[in-house]
Amino acid sequence: MAFLKYLFVITAFLTLYSCTEDGKRTAEDYEVWGIDISRYQKKIDWKEIISGDGPHFIFIKATEGSAIQDPMYHHHKQELEKSGILWGAYHFFGHRTSGKKQARNFINTAKLTKGNLLPVLDIEYHRFLKDRKHLIKEVAAFCSEIKRYYGVYPVIYCSSNFYERYLRRDFPESKYHIWIADYSSTPSASWRFWQHTDSHTIPGIHGNVDRNVFAGELNDLKKFTLR
Repeated sequence: MAFLKYLFVITAFLTLYSCTEDGKRTAEDYEVWGIDISRYQKKIDWKEIISGDGPHFIFIKATEGSAIQDPMYHHHKQELEKSGILWGAYHFFGHRTSGKKQARNFINTAKLTKGNLLPVLDIEYHRFLKDRKHLIKEVAAFCSEIKRYYGVYPVIYCSSNFYERYLRRDFPESKYHIWIADYSSTPSASWRFWQHTDSHTIPGIHGNVDRNVFAGELNDLKKFTLR
């Protein structure tokens, strides 16, 4: 009985230790994880990534603004199509061009098909962001064009602060899937993906990469794809 009591105390302590002080789950509590890459990851040993205890999913940058394409996108895309890893693509939002034109740039470049993870819109603060109303209008235009073409709204990626300050009211979690970047604490928003660090290292990639966790099991992630 004394041993069982000791075991119970240790188990309770480990359970408490695995959570944050306010009882929220930490990134380590989520088994399904992945990375996002762009032109900055030029030399990737894909055999190393596939053969090792690698990521369950990878998002690759496709486009930026209304006219920019990531120079490594097509190479990354070709490698991922052979890898068997679940993958998707993201667009980096430009604050000076039409949301609809940006969506067309993404659609024409990404060429996502059935089985790919849902498209992602990456929105970050920039000095060109002057007017919240204009931002909301163009983001909505981007999302509407994506919905018209793919039949789904894009996942919205942003920081916790940016989501609360600019987007939550018009792009609620009840309507959009949210991908939150927060390196200091568990996000308060109801998120699908959480980017919890930009300093992860993985065999096969030189330097640090962003690490993300998914709020669900692997079977749930497999359903999080274009149909």
